[in-house]
Amino acid sequence: MFTRRLIIGGIAGAAAFGLPVLAANAADYKLEISLETSPNHLRNISILKMAEELQNRSGGKLEVKVYHGAAKYKDTDVPKALNQGALDMGIPVTYHLGKYVPGFDAVDLPLFYGRTREEIYKFCDGEAGQELAAALEKKLGVKVIGKWLDLGHAQTFTVGKQLDTWADMKNLKIRTPGGAANVARYEILGANPLKIAWPDVPQALQRGTVDGVMTTFESVRSAKLWDSGIKFAYRNNQAFTQYVPMISLKTWNKYPKEIQDLIVTVWAENIDGFREFGNDRQLEAIEEAKKNGVNIVEPTQQDLADARNRLLAKQDDLVKQLNIDPALVKRVATAFGS
Repeated sequence: MFTRRLIIGGIAGAAAFGLPVLAANAADYKLEISLETSPNHLRNISILKMAEELQNRSGGKLEVKVYHGAAKYKDTDVPKALNQGALDMGIPVTYHLGKYVPGFDAVDLPLFYGRTREEIYKFCDGEAGQELAAALEKKLGVKVIGKWLDLGHAQTFTVGKQLDTWADMKNLKIRTPGGAANVARYEILGANPLKIAWPDVPQALQRGTVDGVMTTFESVRSAKLWDSGIKFAYRNNQAFTQYVPMISLKTWNKYPKEIQDLIVTVWAENIDGFREFGNDRQLEAIEEAKKNGVNIVEPTQQDLADARNRLLAKQDDLVKQLNIDPALVKRVATAFGS
């Protein structure tokens, strides 16, 4: 199922990193992980693979349980649960973290609109991303275990109306997953954004509560949203969906160093492979969407430029509204050559 690019090392990987495979024993430690998405979602698939490897390489000392479909917590509630120690591990999306560390909302600013994966990785894997992670650790009382996992670019999918330009969004009710910057971006483009949790999206589409959704092709495929009415996709790279892997310090501090090192190492070994796997899945999902009758519109470069300029004209106001450090935005703009 996984591509050969995934770096799943097992015992060989442990040796390569100078990390011993821990002696077999009954599970002495537990790690419970809450995910809002379904088991066939690529975030879940990646985390399940990590869980399997952690259990194997710990010699059974660490028992890992993954809860799907918001069985324990919705993504919006994960940061608070981690802070309280009610949950061991979560991988919340960045737009649910801005209320705790405003800088996380920066990744959804107009400045990032239409950027490539490689450009965005330079931000989140670099100094700025590390500073955000450190601020989050201090604010929530968590341990960020490594680089961020991503789902790829979010697009705009609709039921009854094909979008040929960004202006066609006017007055449409578009589901957004949350995040003030996501909401503001659609408002600026003339749509009426509604915040709806992912498990409730199929019903919202079927009932006409929304006219469309902001999400990725992979998410459309994993939920088979064409069965809920999705017929059109406007491929404008609205945002780049990223998840931050973190463990509550109340859990982390219970682990001996060998378990802590194992968790960090397994994530480090696999994250680049997870990202490539995610990109491959998006490409596959695009083809599957076409086979299931979803008509995909590729915006012209002029249309993308017009939308970006409209969004950028409001960016300073948005930075103030979201309490994002202007110095951070300036550093990113300089890195992007803007």
